[in-house]
Amino acid sequence: MEETSYCGYYWRNQWSSLCCKTGSFFTSESINSCLKGKTLYFMGDSTMRQWIEFMNSFQKGHKDYRGFSLLKIVNIMSNYTVYWKNHGHPRITVSKLKLSEASYISRDLDAIGAEGEDTVVVIGVGQHFRAYPLELFVRRLLSLRGAIQRLQARSPGTRIFIKLENTRELSSEPERFSDWHGHLQNLAQRKVFGDLKVGFVDAWEMTVAANTFVIHPNPTIIASEVALFLSCLCHTPKA
Repeated sequence: MEETSYCGYYWRNQWSSLCCKTGSFFTSESINSCLKGKTLYFMGDSTMRQWIEFMNSFQKGHKDYRGFSLLKIVNIMSNYTVYWKNHGHPRITVSKLKLSEASYISRDLDAIGAEGEDTVVVIGVGQHFRAYPLELFVRRLLSLRGAIQRLQARSPGTRIFIKLENTRELSSEPERFSDWHGHLQNLAQRKVFGDLKVGFVDAWEMTVAANTFVIHPNPTIIASEVALFLSCLCHTPKA
């Protein structure tokens, strides 16, 4: 997997990528077929949690386990498991948080063994860091980079993806949470992870194209983000 600019457009409420075929991953049947036998780890903020909640919304034959900062889905029929876990501090939220569940993503990555090609990791961070100096965010990214390299060294077949930030409300405090900070953080992520064997899901471009300004995009956009991710996971992108 190489860093790729996933240029595309929306057509009939579905994202059409110019690099990947995404049309076949908008049904439960196609999603279950792609994920069959796999273990997925979604790590990051609530925009990353939206992915697992979307996947859970239309599945059959599964069990889900919920916690303050944890979510697990077991699809029995297709034999796959999806985990979501929130990232560690900083956290700007009114929700309750158990300190025991607030571990850093780098530590969670170090806990993943050599599980092979059926293991997939998606990391999505940024929104909670906007209120802090960019240096803090870059230091966190460098920590993640080291953990990714260690995981790839012991498990070369593990697939790793980076979900970039999406836009958010224009009414957010501009000095702390504006999209200018998000844009800089996305550039930092491409710089830090760009030479690694990871895939990128450009949620920024997808939300800009949809002209949406909410921290939690609507289900139509989330469906397209997941479809793009699965297209990279199960299909060979176009040249």
